[in-house]
Amino acid sequence: MAQGTVTTVRLPPEDLKRLAKLAKELEVDRSALIRRALDAGVREILVEEAVRKYQRGGASAWFCARGAGVNLLVFLDELKVRGVPFRTDEDLLREQVEELIRARRGR
Repeated sequence: MAQGTVTTVRLPPEDLKRLAKLAKELEVDRSALIRRALDAGVREILVEEAVRKYQRGGASAWFCARGAGVNLLVFLDELKVRGVPFRTDEDLLREQVEELIRARRGR
């Protein structure tokens, strides 16, 4: 692993016990487990915020997916899981349908 920056975090004793128990079960050291949990938590927060932005109409699904660091298909799956309907611009949808029809004719 590359050299990292050391930071201090205060955790309640019960959280440390849970971390120690899980680290033992997974046969990893506590630091590795904390990094893994932090990575998963940050990813979840990024996706959650991207979904909120998408719901408010602040950006397209593609833009929100990119901002969350996931590909578009993963983001669309997240929308479905969270019950957020996919929206599209009618003109864009019309262009995409016409493009699909042209592509099929060109076979």
